[in-house]
This record gives sequence, C-alpha cells and structure tokens, in this order.
Amino acid sequence: MNAEPGFFEAFYAGPLQHPWLLWLAVALGLVLALAQTRLPASVRRYCVLLAALAATDAWLTADHVFGVGALSGPAASLLPLTFVLLGDFRYLLLVTSGRADGRIEVDRRGLAIAAALTLVVPLVTQGVMTLVPESAGSARVMFAVYEVGFLAVAFVLLRVHPNVRANPWVRSVTQFVMLYYALWAAADMVILSTGSDLGYMLRVIPNLLYYGGLIAAIALFAPNVRDDAVAGT
Repeated sequence: MNAEPGFFEAFYAGPLQHPWLLWLAVALGLVLALAQTRLPASVRRYCVLLAALAATDAWLTADHVFGVGALSGPAASLLPLTFVLLGDFRYLLLVTSGRADGRIEVDRRGLAIAAALTLVVPLVTQGVMTLVPESAGSARVMFAVYEVGFLAVAFVLLRVHPNVRANPWVRSVTQFVMLYYALWAAADMVILSTGSDLGYMLRVIPNLLYYGGLIAAIALFAPNVRDDAVAGT
C-alpha cells in the first residue's frame, strides 16, 4: 500500500499550486514583460503567446482539470508530454530566432533547428531509461534524467551556439533556463535520495520560474531599442 503523501507533496499536487499559483506566476510574468515599453512588437507578441501557452499548460496538466476532470486514456500522458516539448521549444526558438537588436525573427530554418533540438533530450532520456533497472525506473527518475539532460544541452549551447555566445540577451535567457532546470534536478535528487517531501516544496520555485519567470526574463533581458525602432517592428 502506498504511503499517504506528505504535506508538501500534497500541496504540490493540489489545485492551490497547480494551477492557481502557476496562473498567478504567468500573470505576473506577463505584466512585467508588457511593462517594458521599449520592447519591439515581436518580443511583446512572443511574451503574450508564451503566457497563453503557459496558462493552458497549467490548466490542462493539473491533476484535476477545471471543467474537464481528471484526464484518462492517451490524453493523460500525451498532453503533459506535448506541453513539456512546447515548454522547451519556446526557449529553443528564441535561441534560433532572437536577434542582437532585440527582435525575434522566425524563419523556416530557425523553426526546424529549434524543433530538432527539442527532440534531443526526450530521445536521449528514453534511451537512458532502457538501461535503468525496472525496479528503479520510476517517473521521478525519468524526470531527473530529463532535467540533467536539458541542463547538458543548454550548457553546450552556451559554449558552441553562435547566437547564444554572441548575443547577451539570448545568453542571459539561457542561463535563466539553466537555473530552473538545475533547481528541478536538485529537488528530484532530494526526493530520490532522502524520500523527504521537502523536495516537492523546492520544485515549486522552478515551476514558478518556468511558467511565469521565463516570460519576464525574455523581456527584462532584451536590449533596449529606439522608440522609432519599437514602433516599426
């Protein structure tokens, strides 16, 4: 029989954290982003799009989806996976499309590269999990492998991708993404190594950074541009 969840684990899985606290993070992130009046229109549109994506993610990936109930069948696994991939893609698209002048210019090549990079970590994670003994192959282990894998990808991008290396804006956002992935990995290590549900409380911090903080970071780290340049984008 499974043990009853601890206080922090219950809070983590409950509606107060997911979706309400995450929705609050999305709203605050968008407010901070749109308060930056010297942003190009392309960045403002991107932040609004990310807010809509994050709010939908927080709604549809909760244990109990408001207006729908608990998901079952293929949707219970496919929807969370889809939002994980989209969550990584939104950052990777900035890597390929964020320009040094503060604009976001998406083209087919950038889309294709971002999509390919998005698939790297899930594919590697699946490969690693085939090597993990069945007795140790829990979902939490898979999460930890994924998080460490994405940290590795971001670190490599930081060192070798020309746009990340040369563009301070994209480099700063990359470091922000690495921060919340490192916190997720650390929290899962606490859960796996100690069994303490304090790890779930620690996971709340990167959740907030992921859902709302990234929206604000993209805007706050973006370079200032001239008023006429903002008006023309």
